[in-house]
Amino acid sequence: MKSLQEISTKQLVDSKDKDQEIKKLKEENVKLHQTLTEMNKEMAELKSLFYDNMLVLANHQDTEQLKQEITKLYHIVEENSTEFLALKKSIQQPKEVKVIQHVFKDTQIIKLDQMNLRLLSDEPFYTEPVYTSEGYCYQIQVYTRSTDINKLAIYFQLLRGDLDDALKWPFTKNVNITLRDKDQFFTRTTTNNNYLQLLGDSSFDKPTAEYNVAVGYKNFISHEELKQFIINNNLFITITIQ
Repeated sequence: MKSLQEISTKQLVDSKDKDQEIKKLKEENVKLHQTLTEMNKEMAELKSLFYDNMLVLANHQDTEQLKQEITKLYHIVEENSTEFLALKKSIQQPKEVKVIQHVFKDTQIIKLDQMNLRLLSDEPFYTEPVYTSEGYCYQIQVYTRSTDINKLAIYFQLLRGDLDDALKWPFTKNVNITLRDKDQFFTRTTTNNNYLQLLGDSSFDKPTAEYNVAVGYKNFISHEELKQFIINNNLFITITIQ
């Protein structure tokens, strides 16, 4: 039978062996934790590297696409270089300044031919636009057969002109309309005051449209009285702005 001392000694040895085994297990556990930590770190680095590579790849694709767009734009510029240079040249070179020439007349003579036919026609006659010496633009309208069939009608009409902004308004000049032959005259005068009550100043104000309402005489002279002013089938009408 074993002695108590032997049993105690054996238990002590077993206890030391277990302590050493536990110590080894703890050391191995620490090493495993270290290894796991290092593996987690490596996994994180690999994950980061993966995303970086993906970004690089994406940026590489964007760069290639951008290069393609730049190449396209280069070809477009090259194809249109001739037109571009021509346009640039036209912009750099001053354009020729056109000088507008106007006819300025305070007196004009209108000649109407074939009066025998005109007296039977309702078609009106319009003069070309003319500027007075001060710069007012106007025209004359002649109806050889007016609404009163056997009457001659003559009207004065202000037109919109290039010099309107530099003029004094309303127009206040006298417009003398004269029929003439060698020995006699027939004159009527159209002024602002003649039409002030009827039309106000609208016909003599600065034109806001292409032309103002015409003013004048629908019964300037009868056909019977007119005969004495017709010379060789022609009628001469003098317009004087004063």
